[in-house]
Amino acid sequence: MQHKGLLELTSVSRHFGGLAALEDVDMLVSQGQIVGLIGPNGAGKTTTINNITGLDHPTSGQIYFNSQPIHKASPHVITNMGIARTYQNIRLFGDMTAYENLLIGQHKRGEASLFESIFMLPRHFSQERELKNRATELLERFNLADVADVKASNLPYGDQRRLEIARALATNPQLLLLDEPTAGMNPTETRAVGEQILQLRDEGITVLVIEHDMSLIHQVCDEVYVLNFGRMITHGTPDEIRQNEMVIEAYLGTDEGN
Repeated sequence: MQHKGLLELTSVSRHFGGLAALEDVDMLVSQGQIVGLIGPNGAGKTTTINNITGLDHPTSGQIYFNSQPIHKASPHVITNMGIARTYQNIRLFGDMTAYENLLIGQHKRGEASLFESIFMLPRHFSQERELKNRATELLERFNLADVADVKASNLPYGDQRRLEIARALATNPQLLLLDEPTAGMNPTETRAVGEQILQLRDEGITVLVIEHDMSLIHQVCDEVYVLNFGRMITHGTPDEIRQNEMVIEAYLGTDEGN
């Protein structure tokens, strides 16, 4: 079977007892796209992300990444294949500084062997320098350099959100899954995050974003998929989705500012 996209979900269902959280979900995310996934609360958006990243597994159906099946894979295998995510509920290491969170986020990139690390051989030092440089670069990119030494739990909410995106990027993913990245942000902060997401696409990273803020969806997305009660009801460009009667009824309401 030929797989067309970087990420492909085919007839994915997830049942919990008699409840269908997802039912026959199809989705295609092509390389270099920013794709939105929207829907009302309880529609199955986070369940979809959990099934893509191995925190949960479909009851039936298939998920492919780079044409490789991942629907039965564990989270660390999927991370190593090149998928990173953020969470709706922030999951930073609260007792670690922003800088330390970014260092630990790069743990899978380490190539020095245990032997080289124990005996402080040259590759250990060059690798350590590379990881520190990458952490510093990410802090600067997300305007967090001034709070590098502040514990994550003491950071303002917007900074915590940006730090979580930065930590996901520390793994050098091909595909970045963002679960409500601008929740709790004001319009100015939201637009700034949108600009960061567009820059990621320009750098070759594919992005799947779950978001309630439709201004962000319209700012960044090439295509939008809409879930309702676990079923994918439509997909299209942001403008097509904005005008779709099923979407208006299910999620957006009659007021487009909603």
